[in-house]
Amino acid sequence: MTGLSPDESRELAQSVRAACERLAPEERVRAVAYNGRGMEAGFDTELWKVLCSQVGVAAIAMPEDLGGAGFDANALGVVAHELGRALAPVPFVASAVLATGLLLETRDADPDSEKRLSGLLDGHRTAAAAITGDGGLWQRDSVTLVARSNSDDWALDGTVRHVLNGSAADDLVVAAMSDNQLALFLVDPAAETVVVEAERVLDGTRPMASITFTGAPALRLTGAAPVEGIIERNVDLALAVLSAEQVGACERVLEIATEYARTREQFGRPIGSFQAIKHKCADMLLDLEWARSASQAALEALDGDAPGESAWRASMAKAVCSEALRSAAHANVQIHGGIGFTWEDAAHLYLRRARTDEVLFGLPAQHWDRHAAVANIV
Repeated sequence: MTGLSPDESRELAQSVRAACERLAPEERVRAVAYNGRGMEAGFDTELWKVLCSQVGVAAIAMPEDLGGAGFDANALGVVAHELGRALAPVPFVASAVLATGLLLETRDADPDSEKRLSGLLDGHRTAAAAITGDGGLWQRDSVTLVARSNSDDWALDGTVRHVLNGSAADDLVVAAMSDNQLALFLVDPAAETVVVEAERVLDGTRPMASITFTGAPALRLTGAAPVEGIIERNVDLALAVLSAEQVGACERVLEIATEYARTREQFGRPIGSFQAIKHKCADMLLDLEWARSASQAALEALDGDAPGESAWRASMAKAVCSEALRSAAHANVQIHGGIGFTWEDAAHLYLRRARTDEVLFGLPAQHWDRHAAVANIV
């Protein structure tokens, strides 16, 4: 995999931002988040089509022999940062990062892999990954699905919840246990033995689903590395890319807060001149830069700059960026005062995203524990 030059990074960021500004303005994000408008397919199909066909966001980390760009994790982070700023309702982390990464490492076991990955690359297909029972922290004992074999055929039983972008997926990559052995499987969500139910969520731009398998036919996926290593590696990548989204959202929240503080007047002067508001904005800036550094450290580790450190850096990034965005979103509501508590203001959009991202793939406290354990701090 190759890295982007500084100029290429800027051009990629500008392209993603331009697409989001044109197709996902605040009014559309609000309609999606509150009413599900434009989300009949489970995500903003128009925006996703443009991002994939004109910008190539789903092809960034795809190998060149499959028609992708072959870029590294930092390139994914550039895209994620811009999508986070706009709260773009697209399945980037779920499909283009996590599920695609798992499918790439196990493609030799899938006879239709070339066609499947080609569809994911151009945005005509999306995929979702269900590797834990509750969408939380990945660990071996969090797998709840059971796999049964009959000769060369496999069937899955069980229920998984909070599957990110699960209701829109054309392909499901799931983890299951068979005789105490961990395995990955590919499942068609359209099968009669698979029931997908969209969940009621806090943030409509992050749709999730509960999926029940009742003897669902499945294709076992195998790769060159042990299954547990494949899952951990791709989960760490998803955590790092998610942290870049959170940094983008945090950056935008700070811009919204400072702009309001400059223009909103009270007692004949801008509220930004009051010490309490200055302190809140200063704290938001400190949290943002701390989060930016943590996210970048995680992405660089995954690109090989710090061999052996990707796991604890990914958990550190998830914990730091979740806490930074949560604090910034709450501070933004407080800076806006009364209007910040109304549905008409954008502050609630970012607060919903912050609270959702905080629990996605594991709580900050869980990742601090993982960070300490993996980094041998305790």
